[in-house]
Amino acid sequence: MRNPIGIPKPLSSRCGRGTPTRSFLAGLALLALALPVAAEDYPADSSIDWQSWDSELFEESEARERPIFFYFHGQWCTWCRDFQDESLENPSVVDIIDEHYIPVLVDLDERADLFRRYGGRGLPFVVIVNFEDEMLTRFTGHVNARDLQSILEAQRDMFSVTGREITPDDAAIADLDDFMEMLDEVYDARADRLSGSATFGTLSKRPQPWTYRFLLGADAWEDRMPGLLDQIAEDLYDEVEGGFFFFHDPDQRDPVLALETSKRLDQNAAFLWLFSEAHEQIGDERYAEIARGIRDYLRSNLWDSRQLRFGNSQYADRDYYQLDPETRTQTDPPKVDRNTYADTSGQAIAALANMARVLEDRETLDWASDALAALDRYLQTQQGYLHGITAAGRPAMEGYLPAQIWPEIARQELAHATEALDGERPDLPDPVTALDRLEPFFDGDLGAHAERIRTDLEPWSETRTQAALAWWLHRLPEDAIDESHIDREMVRERLRIEPGADPDDVALGFDALRRGF
Repeated sequence: MRNPIGIPKPLSSRCGRGTPTRSFLAGLALLALALPVAAEDYPADSSIDWQSWDSELFEESEARERPIFFYFHGQWCTWCRDFQDESLENPSVVDIIDEHYIPVLVDLDERADLFRRYGGRGLPFVVIVNFEDEMLTRFTGHVNARDLQSILEAQRDMFSVTGREITPDDAAIADLDDFMEMLDEVYDARADRLSGSATFGTLSKRPQPWTYRFLLGADAWEDRMPGLLDQIAEDLYDEVEGGFFFFHDPDQRDPVLALETSKRLDQNAAFLWLFSEAHEQIGDERYAEIARGIRDYLRSNLWDSRQLRFGNSQYADRDYYQLDPETRTQTDPPKVDRNTYADTSGQAIAALANMARVLEDRETLDWASDALAALDRYLQTQQGYLHGITAAGRPAMEGYLPAQIWPEIARQELAHATEALDGERPDLPDPVTALDRLEPFFDGDLGAHAERIRTDLEPWSETRTQAALAWWLHRLPEDAIDESHIDREMVRERLRIEPGADPDDVALGFDALRRGF
């Protein structure tokens, strides 16, 4: 099978071969008994005969002479629901898909590897490929039914609804100075946002909390940061229940439509880390209040105190968030996705540990410690961490690199916070042993750790994961890294941002470089 543009070969439907620990199996048994199966979301009542990802899809595509229509969605996503209701389920669109395509539905969170591998940045996300996995069309965003019908009829060239324009002269940024120069160019002083244009391209409108955190440490941005922080809090922070909403479009005139009201664990973790350190560096008590509000939101909404694990997101609900505060307290809140993932949970635990250090909060530190211990019980196997477990306790996907890195970052941040509060660094597992678990991921041809192993996907790497790896490594003793299989220079070389990518993809890695990694 040819792979001319770096798109993955089909993934086997088999599970990985890792052997779970006894505590992991016991945890799954408890979950299976204690948790009900979540209510069915989309594609319930869909008129489209959706299939799931399977390695035989491409054989079916060749035999039936039909391209494959991959639709990536999230149950928490307002735009996905709008796109589904108004476009995908339009009878004319349904007829075209039924007659000419093989439709495949993919949940972004469950298959984050596929989403990234096909170039996903936002939702809803559609990719159309032929039987050789050659890309025919790719687009992001809510396309109306008439335009979607035209796309399906013509299979026209790749475009992006919400992406930014890229010129042939755009080059990757792999240098700290160039990164700072690009951010300086896109800084809009009048709007207090990173929303301008640069030679690298116009930034997407998605929030960039990791980039803001990176800029906290830049002397040249000292006077700019309060305005940036205040504006992003005004755009996205929920003053009533705490936590940050997913997205705000300042160009949308309708304030209700401008706000995507879903709340995601990973993004709230990044904002928690950001505002904790903003308080530490700037000293504004308002930033500490926001950090506490995020913590309280995580505890009251995404944390399951019985199972000791985080849900991954809370669904968007425009009507609910338009209610006045008193009415909200008397109304059932939006549903929470109770699936748990190792990488996003690791981010939350690391952020809570960092907040505990900054605010000298022993209770939060103990909570973060308990959460990591539970994550280890549920998801750690002899071969490393699983990607996640569903709400009903079903294990999900082995061999995913971010799932190996973020729990270890959480472990390091917990140790750092404990040392700050107690004056003594706690004992940690042997770092060389932890690094050795990454060795199966290393691919010599890539010169990097692959995003997935134990899969039919061709090896590839993701900048965001390489950046997280660099952050983990910068906290480890140099002799431990030298004793492992890891070449620091190879990791440094992967820290680059390509045209069309977000600064947040690389910001954590560049911060590690700035700190001497």
